[in-house]
Amino acid sequence: MVKIQNLTPSGSQPLSPPVVVVHSPSVHVWQVGRFASRGVAAVAEDGDAPRLIKEVSERPGVREAFAAASAPIAPGKTVTFQVKVRPGDRVSVVSMLVNTNDGFTGVDGLRPRPGSIHTMAYDAGSEKNLETKATIPGPCCGNPMVRAPEKRPISKHKGIMACGDLDRETYGWSGPIAKLTFAR
Repeated sequence: MVKIQNLTPSGSQPLSPPVVVVHSPSVHVWQVGRFASRGVAAVAEDGDAPRLIKEVSERPGVREAFAAASAPIAPGKTVTFQVKVRPGDRVSVVSMLVNTNDGFTGVDGLRPRPGSIHTMAYDAGSEKNLETKATIPGPCCGNPMVRAPEKRPISKHKGIMACGDLDRETYGWSGPIAKLTFAR
């Protein structure tokens, strides 16, 4: 049993339906300091789970890939799902912070054990963080598939910097983005 709870402030950052990947230890879905794959960028930019699921499902060592919810997870809300893991399996998760250009949260290659961990925010590096209503797909702005391309490695997200139309007080966050809990 797995639970993902959105820890962002009320009204700030819904999380896209998380993509969950069960895989061998040799597989990485994403890594800080590396460039995001097209599938990871698709989730980070538009919450496009099917594209990442298709991409990782074709990789050797991937046992299962699926979207863990059918709708975004609102701040303070939780989604619960089951996943079957074998000894040695790893779990990776990718979920967009929907009121950002290419922000996401998740884990890569986590060994599932009973207990909870907190996930942080990452910048996919695939789109400029303009923070303009014209470039963000989330409910604050409603502009999916609009691009401001960039090519940087995945890094820790700096948060909403109020450099565009987004108000830091409304859409910003600090600290962990989600709580990921594994139970038997």
